[in-house]
Amino acid sequence: MLKGSVLEAAFYRFLSRYLVPFCVFFRLKANHISFFSLLCGLAAGISFIFSPFWGGLLTLITGLLDTLDGALARELKQVKKRGAFLDSVLDRYAEFFILLGIWAYFLRKGHATPLITITVFLVLFGSVMVSYTRARAEGLLVSCFVGLFQRAERVIAIGVAGMVNSLINFTARANEAALVGQDAVLIVTIIFLAVGTNLTALWRLFHVLNKLGD
Repeated sequence: MLKGSVLEAAFYRFLSRYLVPFCVFFRLKANHISFFSLLCGLAAGISFIFSPFWGGLLTLITGLLDTLDGALARELKQVKKRGAFLDSVLDRYAEFFILLGIWAYFLRKGHATPLITITVFLVLFGSVMVSYTRARAEGLLVSCFVGLFQRAERVIAIGVAGMVNSLINFTARANEAALVGQDAVLIVTIIFLAVGTNLTALWRLFHVLNKLGD
């Protein structure tokens, strides 16, 4: 969805103009940023348990760092398969921490129903399959960037939903309507992602099968 868009181009200009020079000045390497992204993902997951607002904000920062490591590697001309592999694996862990934090938030509030639990599980499974189908396709020398729920879209959706969810909850309590709209944004978002990620994985499956032919 964001791949090749004007928004993506503007974002990368921002990285190259401000954040990459900052990292170069402090002699940070791409792998350092990858580990910072993992720690930020862990912090986002823990924060989600107690405050979706801060969990959402940290999720967006995690996504920023995840993009920054690649831009920094290109700037330093240190793009290596080892770093790309490490980054991909750490991304999966970071996403797991965040989704686990969301589920734990509902558990803490006593709303971790079987439906919520299954939905979060489907988001996790779908996210992994989106990445796996691309990785497996590239192993077969087939380009596979189709689909609308790549990592960037998932991170933005979860990050914004967490922040907006908290604001709506606060407004509902302020208007003495605590039961109206509570966590609706977060619930709708995880349902949306559960459907979207798995449809994207299936889209990639049929795309690759079509490219491979008989």
